[in-house]
Amino acid sequence: MIASAPGKIILFGEHAVVYGKHALVSAINLRCKAEVKKSGEIRIHSKFGTTGLDFEVHPYISFAIKRFSEFRDLKGVEVKIESDIPPGSGLGSSAAVTVSTLMALNEEFNAGLSREEICEIARKVEIDVQGRASGIDPFISTFGGSWLFPDMEKFLVPYSFFVIYVGEKSTSEMVSKVAKLKEKYPEVMEGIFNAIDSISIEAYRRINDPKSVKDLISINQSLLRGIGVSTPEIDYLISKLEEEGIVAKITGAGGGGCIFGIYEGKIPKNAFIIKPELEGAKIEDT
Repeated sequence: MIASAPGKIILFGEHAVVYGKHALVSAINLRCKAEVKKSGEIRIHSKFGTTGLDFEVHPYISFAIKRFSEFRDLKGVEVKIESDIPPGSGLGSSAAVTVSTLMALNEEFNAGLSREEICEIARKVEIDVQGRASGIDPFISTFGGSWLFPDMEKFLVPYSFFVIYVGEKSTSEMVSKVAKLKEKYPEVMEGIFNAIDSISIEAYRRINDPKSVKDLISINQSLLRGIGVSTPEIDYLISKLEEEGIVAKITGAGGGGCIFGIYEGKIPKNAFIIKPELEGAKIEDT
């Protein structure tokens, strides 16, 4: 049984959305595939190696199997992962691997779980691994499309994006770093999150106006820098792009990962192009 699920790009609202603020998020045309078949033991294969149930090497797949075993008795299962999404990129690789694994397990073991139930299990897996999570990534991987959270307003993105990968990062580390700042300076951080909230809502209203969206990308990046999730390397790269008239910001947790901007016919150095994806998780082959 083979299932796939898309990655995602957070356009606006990362970190603030964890605290109930708005975010704009889109599924993208990079996918993760999970091949699942019944076996005599639990084996997980990925580019990180072959293991059994291993919460260090394969945390998301291992917790997905553990959570799924509450619905079906898994004496053994073999899981093979192939992904177009760079790990640690901020493009939703963890959620895509979790959702595709759960989707394939559901079909292989005839568990009869709905798409909504798969999404909820994936959200719990995200919390198992990260300690805290917004639930956005598993939702996008499960259902696809572009959404304003938490209002659940669906919209269309009328352009593609360039993305530059600047190195692997740890989402949980960045989420923890921001949480500590929020605890130490609650009023200051609430003010910043409210500003990011306003940016997300304004971007949703102006999504068909690339010039306005680029202005908001620049403002949002300044606020992300202010809460410490940018890096000197990212700041330098963004400043060099600005010299060429190109606007970019972090997408996802920061501390590495990717930066992105609207693709307008010129591909920056080391960038690749992604497109919004309407389709969510699906069965590829039985």
